[in-house]
Amino acid sequence: MEGDKENSKDMADGNIQLVEKQSGDHLPENSTMLKENGEPDDGAEEKLVAEDGALKTNKDASEVKFISVDSQNGDAKIDIENMKLAFAGMGKEELMKFANDPFWVRLRWFLFIFFWLLWAAMLAGAIAIIVMAPKCAAPAPLKWWEQSPLYQVFVPAFKDGGEKQDGRGDLKGLQSKLDYIGGLGIKGVAISPILKLSEGGPDEAVEDFKDVDPKFGTLAEFDALLSAMKDKGLHLVMSFIPNHTSKKHPWFVSSEKNEVEYRDYYVWSSGSGSFDPDGKRKPPNNWKSVTGDSAWTWSDVRKAFYLHQFSVDEPDLNFTNPSVIEEFKDIFKFWLDRGVSGLQLEKVEYLLEDPKKQDESINRQPGPIHDEYEFYLHTKTLNYPGIVDVLLEWKSIFQNYTDGSKMFSIAGNLSIDSIVDKTSNSSRVAVDMLQTSILFSHLKNGFTASELNRTVFKYFEKLPGGVRPTWQLSSSVSSRVPSRLSADYVDGLNMVAMLLPGTPITLYGEEIGMEDASSKVKNPARCVMSWSNATNAGFSESESPAYPTSSNYEYANVEAESETSGSSLSVYKELVTARNSPSIMYGDREYAEISNGTVFAITRIKSGNPGYVVAFNTEDEEVTVSLNKLKHIPEELTVLIVSSNFNITGVKAKSKLNRDSVRLSARGALVATFVPHLE
Repeated sequence: MEGDKENSKDMADGNIQLVEKQSGDHLPENSTMLKENGEPDDGAEEKLVAEDGALKTNKDASEVKFISVDSQNGDAKIDIENMKLAFAGMGKEELMKFANDPFWVRLRWFLFIFFWLLWAAMLAGAIAIIVMAPKCAAPAPLKWWEQSPLYQVFVPAFKDGGEKQDGRGDLKGLQSKLDYIGGLGIKGVAISPILKLSEGGPDEAVEDFKDVDPKFGTLAEFDALLSAMKDKGLHLVMSFIPNHTSKKHPWFVSSEKNEVEYRDYYVWSSGSGSFDPDGKRKPPNNWKSVTGDSAWTWSDVRKAFYLHQFSVDEPDLNFTNPSVIEEFKDIFKFWLDRGVSGLQLEKVEYLLEDPKKQDESINRQPGPIHDEYEFYLHTKTLNYPGIVDVLLEWKSIFQNYTDGSKMFSIAGNLSIDSIVDKTSNSSRVAVDMLQTSILFSHLKNGFTASELNRTVFKYFEKLPGGVRPTWQLSSSVSSRVPSRLSADYVDGLNMVAMLLPGTPITLYGEEIGMEDASSKVKNPARCVMSWSNATNAGFSESESPAYPTSSNYEYANVEAESETSGSSLSVYKELVTARNSPSIMYGDREYAEISNGTVFAITRIKSGNPGYVVAFNTEDEEVTVSLNKLKHIPEELTVLIVSSNFNITGVKAKSKLNRDSVRLSARGALVATFVPHLE
C-alpha cells in the first residue's frame, strides 16, 4: 500500500515514472481503470499502460513501467532502472574457436584464392576480346599536300618587295604576303623557278642549280623566307626544270671541251655526215625544237652537234648517263636539307630521247607545215620510255626523309605511263603528285554539265592506283578561267575542284577571279597580282613593271573582295575550310549530270559525318532540279556556301532546301550539307 501512495503522488505531479519490475510482478488481469470523471474505462482508447502505470512485456530480461498522474496534460516522468538487454550472438571466445578451426581456415583461403583467380580470368578475357576483336581500319593520315590546296605563285609577278621597287616580284615581296596566303587556309606554296640564270639568257637557262638568281634575292633572303613560312605553318615547294641548263653552266663548258668527266653530260652527235647546199653540216635527224627550228646546233669547239629541244642557249642534258642523275640527287638534297618541303619538276616529258636518233614521224593532222613543231608527232623525243626509271631514282631521295614531310611532284604534260613502273609485281608510283592544267583546258565557254562530267570521269578512269588526283583550273602558261571561259564559272569550278577527291592547285589570283593580262603578251596569265585598285594593282611603285596588270584589277582585287561579303575571295576561304571535314578528306564520292545535262552534282559521304553536295548549274538560265538521283541524300538540305553570282532570293548560308526542288541561278553553284541516309 505504501508503494501505491508513491504512485498516486507521482501521477498527481503529472509525471510518468519508469521502474523496473521483476518477472511475475504484473497487475491482475481483472483490474479496472477509471477515467478522470470517475466512469469506468470501456477500452475504447488505446491501452498503453496497465493500471499501476507499468508497461508489461513478455520478456524476462527487463521491464519498463510508466507512471502518470495527469493524462490530460501529457506530463510524464520516465524512470529507467537496471535495463537488461538480452544478447543473442556468440561470444568472442566462441567466435575465436571457430576462426581458428583448421576447416574454416582452409575454406577461407580457398574462397580468397578462388575470387582473385576468377577476377584475373575475367580481366584476361576482357583484354583478349578488345585485342582480338575485328576493328575498322583507321584511314591513313594525310600528308600536308593532301589536306590543303597548293597555291601556285609566279614570283616575278606576285609582289615587288625590294627597296628599289624595280617592278619585279621577289622573295621579300612573297614574304610580305605570307599572312594573306595563310589567311586563305593554304598550307603549301609552290613557287616558280628562282635559280640563278645566265645573264642575258633565256628564263630557263640555269647556270647554278644551288643558288638564287640575284633579281629575286639572295640565299640569305631565301632562308629568311623559309623561316617565316615555318613560323606560320606553311610549306614551300620549289620548281625545277632539269631537262636543260645554260650554255654557260660549268658542266656544258667542260663537256663542250670534251673533258672526260663531263663528255657525256649532254646529248652530242657528229651529224648525218652530209652537207647542205651552203656547205654546212646536216644534223643527224629531223628533230625540231619547240620554236620550230632544228633541235641540233653545231659546236665549233667540240666539232659536234648538241641537242636543245628549247633555245639554242639551253642544251639538253643526257639522262642516260647515271652521273647526271646523281648530280641532281645532290642538288635536290641541297634544297631539301635547307628546309624546302617539296620539289616540283617541270618539262620532265623531255628528259629522254631515242638513243638511235631516228627521225620523227609526220603528224597527218591538217594545219601545221613542215617547219613547225606540231608538224611531227615527237614520239622519239617526248614522253620516251624510261623516264619512270629516272624519277624512281630521284624519289629515293625524298623517301629517305622518314617523317614523310617531303613532296615530289611533276608539273606539265607527262604521260601517266611515265610515272608508274609496271615491270615489278606491284606497280610503283614514281611521284607523289602529277599536276596538269590540260584537264579543264578542253572546256570552252558555254560548256555543259555533261561535258564537265565526262572530263572528271575520264580523268579518274585513266588515273592509276596510288597516284594522287590534282585539279588545276589554270597555269601561268595558259589562260585564266574568267578570260578563257567566263567570270561566272570561277566559283562553281572552284567548288568542284575543292570538293572532289585529290589536291586542288590554285594559280595566284584565281581566288579573286583575276582575268588575263590587260595587254597582249606571250603568256596572258602572267599578270601582276591584283592587291588593290591602286597604280599597278598595288604590286609595285615602279613606273614600268615587268608584267602588265590584270584586265579586271580595278574591281577584282584583294582589298575590295576582302571587304565584300559573298565575294569570290570569301567563297574560296569557305571552301578551304569545308575541306577539313572527314567527308571531304576520306569520304566516298559520287558525281552525276542531272536535269538533262544542265547541272553537275557531286556528293562526298563518310559514315558518322555530315554529307556534302555540290550543285553547279552550267546553263545561262535559272533551273529547278531534284537531287534524288544521287544516293544517300535526305529530303532536307542545309546550304553551306553559294557562289558570288548566286541570286535566288532566300537561298543563302544556313537556309533549308528541299532535295526535290533545288533552285539554282544561271551559272550559279552551291554547297549544302545533309545527314546521309546510309544503308
